[in-house]
Amino acid sequence: MALLSRTRPLAMPHLDRRMILGVVLAAVAAGLVFVLTQPAATTPILVAAADLPAGTPLGDLDLEVRSVASSEGLVVGDSVGDLADWVLRVPVSAGEPLVPSLLLPPQVLDAPAAFALTLDRSHAVQGRIMVGDHVDVLVTTSGSLDTAPITVTVASAVYVLDVELGDDGFDADSVAVLLAVDTDLATSLANAREAGTIDLVRVTP
Repeated sequence: MALLSRTRPLAMPHLDRRMILGVVLAAVAAGLVFVLTQPAATTPILVAAADLPAGTPLGDLDLEVRSVASSEGLVVGDSVGDLADWVLRVPVSAGEPLVPSLLLPPQVLDAPAAFALTLDRSHAVQGRIMVGDHVDVLVTTSGSLDTAPITVTVASAVYVLDVELGDDGFDADSVAVLLAVDTDLATSLANAREAGTIDLVRVTP
């Protein structure tokens, strides 16, 4: 004989909207506290630990590292590293941060003057030259009916102080380059400019 049994419907839990809202607000508040209490991202920079003289390699100077929130326009790093041989253009007081414009590369110490060349891009690595690069300077003199053009190297591994590319105007295809030179090299480059066509070759010193 079959028996029929009645089952009670399962009671669904009652959700309190105020409780749910409280939980959500608590989670949001906890998230905000976590974000606000996190330390801001910082970047290490180099700072003068004492009064620093001009003309002395950075590797021989008293420097310290300071962490800052914004390192724009400053020398970034937790050590001198590759800048050990660079020198200061001017003295720097204790506590002042180092900025790139105050630094001179060691190549400039041996070549304290500057020589300007303005060349067509096709003779200047298509303009793919940057400050800090090194270039060989070649000059080609025109040949005659009986002789071929002659190309000679005027200077090797010359340090590039500045580069300016032509704009969209008349000089769009030009490249103006400022090179670190001494008196003898400046004379050689001036003679080469008058003697023939100059080409720059970007090299690794």
